[in-house]
Amino acid sequence: MRFTVNKYDFEKAIVPVSIIAQSKAAESTLNGIYIEASDGKLTLYCYDIEKGIKTVIDATVYEPGKIVADSQLVPIVHSMPDGEIELVSDQNNAIKLSCGEANFQILGKSAENYPEMPEIKGHTSFTMTRKQFKNIINKTSFCICKDDTNPILKGSLFEIKNNTISVCAIDGIRIAVRTEKSSVDNPDLNISFILPGRAQQNILRIMEDNDSELHLELGNKHLIVIMDNLYIMSRLLEGEFPRYERFIPEYILKTVVDRDALINSLERVAIINEKLHNNAKLHFENDTLKISCETEVGKVNDLIPVHMDGEAAEVLFKQTFLIEALKNCENEKVLLRVAENGRGMVIKATEEDENEESGYLYLVMPVRGR
Repeated sequence: MRFTVNKYDFEKAIVPVSIIAQSKAAESTLNGIYIEASDGKLTLYCYDIEKGIKTVIDATVYEPGKIVADSQLVPIVHSMPDGEIELVSDQNNAIKLSCGEANFQILGKSAENYPEMPEIKGHTSFTMTRKQFKNIINKTSFCICKDDTNPILKGSLFEIKNNTISVCAIDGIRIAVRTEKSSVDNPDLNISFILPGRAQQNILRIMEDNDSELHLELGNKHLIVIMDNLYIMSRLLEGEFPRYERFIPEYILKTVVDRDALINSLERVAIINEKLHNNAKLHFENDTLKISCETEVGKVNDLIPVHMDGEAAEVLFKQTFLIEALKNCENEKVLLRVAENGRGMVIKATEEDENEESGYLYLVMPVRGR
């Protein structure tokens, strides 16, 4: 195989493909970037049974062929001077790259056993803004389950209906829900799907930071994302996602608190807890929130004025869980609803800040014991 290609075009194509390649296990036989040159085109893709990405760019092809290159190709191409890059591979899968006075040689792998990436078409097509897609993922993905105890929770439930979009993530200890007025081009769309957390992060890493539209296609088992000459495919999780509403407890206390003041206080508590991973005690009484912690290395007490409505309450939380939720709230003040018998705390926008176009809800479960 032998071809030449503009360095800028080549780098722009291989960087997103390499992101998918790097997310695979290092020992995977499918690890690497598939490169095929023929008919004046360069096809690059990475694919396994769960995910794939493909792009096609122009090139001057002298000898057609195909090979699988390691992701180290990316920093090599990035380091080369501007101009035309020549890539040559031989029967031993050696890859030679040259541009100007820069020359590299790396070992590739045979492409014969690399699976062909299917061109899956979705049954439902729609567009939405990248800004909304990124925001709604960033505000919920921290609650996606990280272990394999419940595979369905390793993704988020996306629901688009009644001209709104909502995303829910649950990790067994926390729940994150975001609802926004939909930017989808079809106001009558009514769909739902469970997108794996890893796929969400891969898409965000690939997506350029602008507010242009994102084209999506929903298939029976896949979500296809098309953007910037990239075809990205992710297998969806199959099963029944828990309905978060049934986990929201009745509350005995609701209180409005300054969001930044609470974050700052919890971060002060985290200094004492940093190495021992202990927890923060929140005590609500007489329009005051007392946050305290005592460990072998020290103790801390902090007071925050609040506006309480309900009974006095005390509950123990892992402070990092609260901080993550609070940092994903936009409002200066937030509403805390504390449940009875230590059944958790809900964080929402205050009634004054709630609106029809967007909303959020975070549930954090307490630590058992004192």
